[in-house]
Order: sequence, then C-alpha cells, then structure tokens
Amino acid sequence: MTEDLRRARRGVSVVFAVCGAAFATWLARVPAVQEQLGLTTGQLATGLFGLALGSVVALVAAGALLTRIGSRAAVVLGAIILCGGLPLVAFAWSAPVFVAALVVLGVGNSLLDVAMNAHAARVEEGYCRPIFAGFHAFWNIGGLAGSGVDALMEALHVPVAVHFPIAAAVLLALALWGRARFLTGADRGQGDAAFAWPSRALVPLGVIAFCGFVAEGAVNSWSAVYLADVTGATPALASLGYFAFSGTMIAVRLVADRVVARAGAVRFVRVATTIAVLGFAVVLFAPWPVAVVSGFAVVGLGVAGIVPIAWSVASRKQADAPGRAVAAVAACGYLGFLVEPVLVGALATRIGLHWALSSAVVVTFGILFLAPSLRVREPALTR
Repeated sequence: MTEDLRRARRGVSVVFAVCGAAFATWLARVPAVQEQLGLTTGQLATGLFGLALGSVVALVAAGALLTRIGSRAAVVLGAIILCGGLPLVAFAWSAPVFVAALVVLGVGNSLLDVAMNAHAARVEEGYCRPIFAGFHAFWNIGGLAGSGVDALMEALHVPVAVHFPIAAAVLLALALWGRARFLTGADRGQGDAAFAWPSRALVPLGVIAFCGFVAEGAVNSWSAVYLADVTGATPALASLGYFAFSGTMIAVRLVADRVVARAGAVRFVRVATTIAVLGFAVVLFAPWPVAVVSGFAVVGLGVAGIVPIAWSVASRKQADAPGRAVAAVAACGYLGFLVEPVLVGALATRIGLHWALSSAVVVTFGILFLAPSLRVREPALTR
C-alpha cells in the first residue's frame, strides 16, 4: 500500500467529517435561526424547500460537473459553497434572503457529498478492498461533533451570527487540508462528454439507495416526535432515539468494510436489511419508550452499510466514469431523503404516526429483493 493512498484515505475521511459537521451545524440550530430572523412556520418551511431545491439541482448537475473538472476541484467548490452558506444564513436580513441562503447551502452540501464520494471510490479502487463504509462513518462522526458544538453554543447563548462564520472558517480550512491529500491526476472518465445516460445496471442500485435513505430519513425526521407523541417519552428520552441510531450507525460503518470483504455485498445487505426491518418492528410494537429507543438503535445497525455499499458498487459497475455513476445513484438516494418526510407526514394526518412509520418498513423490506444487483463481475477486492 503506497503512502499516497494512505494520505488520500485520511484526507477523504476528513472531508466526510467536514460535510457531516457543516450540515449538522445548520440543522441543530434551526430554532435559533428562526427566532433570530422572526420567521413564521410557513417561512421556515419555504426555506427548507429551498434547501431541498438546491440539493436536487446540485445532484442533477453533479455528474456533468465531475466529468468536466474532476473530484478534486469539485470538492473545493462544494466546500466553499457549503461553508459559505452558513454565514449567509446567519446574516440573512429577510425571509427571501434566508430562502436563497438555504438554496446555496443545499447546493454546496450535495456537490461536496457527491464529489467526496467520487474520490472515495477512486481511493477504494487503489486499496483493492472495501473501505467505503468507513468514509461514511466519518460523516456521522462529523455530524455528532457538529451537534455537540451546537449544543455548547446554545448553552453559552452564542448567537448564530458569531457561531456560523467561525464554524464555516474552521470547516473550510479542514476541508482544504483534507483535499490537499487527495490523489493527484485526473479521475477516470474526466474529460469525457459532460452528459451520458446512466447504465441500466445502476437503476436497481439507485432504488436501493432510495430505500436506504427513506429508512434513515424516517429515523432522522420522526424518532423524537414518535417517542414523545406515541410512547409518551420525556423530551430528554425522546432525544435519545436519534442518538442511539447514530451511535450504532457509526459502529457498523467502522467495521462494515471488513465484513463485506469476507461475506460479500449481497449477503451483507440481505442480513442488514433483515436487521433493519426487525428494528422497525421493535419500534412499532414495543410498549415502553426505552425499548423503542433500543429499536431505533437496531435500525441503525441494519441501515448503516446499505447506502455506502450501493455507492461503492455503482462506481465499479460503471468503471469508465465512476464519478458520474456515484452522482446518479446519489441523486436517487437523496430523492428518498426528500420524499420520506412528506410521505410519512401525509400518512400521519390520516392514519396516525404509529402506522405511518410502517411505510418505511415496507420500503426497507424491498431492498431484500434488489440485493442480487450488488454483485459485481470482476475479481474480488481481496488484496
């Protein structure tokens, strides 16, 4: 293993952590931003739609951009836009400016996400063994770190106008430090035609990513609300649902690559999907809040490796342009992240949140039937 590959692995890991921390910095202080700007619930919802819109636009354009400029340059561009979006949100002086700032934040987050995953695929190819899930563990670690700093800033009553610019400067510096350790030279497929239809082999991988993000989004968006409203948990206990989910996600992603190398992607995802479904069953049928928190932890054990494996396999199934392949599958995945809150929210108004959350179980279960698409006809990554 060359030192360049080791350095690149460390650099990509840092960039993943930066991406997770930057998004968590915004997410955990939404109430503070709303209070500072005096936003109504409707204005906040419009801003969140702008965030989603920016994310989708960037995902659609990411494949062509990566083909043009490569993952190294795209990471720098994405980091600048994402980190630049934080002070824009903090200093927004009106609701329209706030919406525009969140569009910028969404563009930067998606562009950085796709670019860093594309370079992660290049590093994994050099390692000749699975290491993709480990990168995603650093996204979760960064997210928890960002949330922890946010909690400290709230406790110290530090305004977002001070917090966000400082966080942006620190995170951008870390991203540039990580990018400086990336592999040199052009990515495979860089300089080809900017637009090309994804291969048919990527379609089921996109669906797997969609289903995986629906499962993740269900816990992200609804775990605290479910614990409070359905089980009667205290606010402190309700917050532990997402914490337990994130903790098991990190633990699994740190070891998933070794398991995949031994068991194969298909078997791993089948077992992981079964565990996730069982976790959701505990959530839906357990009578005590503590048991429901444990159920969310089990869901984290199951879903942790599904999306990283889908992205890794996509880069190998379209090896002539792995960046474009990752972008295509990522777009499908993030569509699930955007659809899930709307789907569960709409169902909850009609049948209640308890049964609405079961929609995530149905979607997750579908991954079992798509798992065979994760086979790659190439020499196994064993070195």
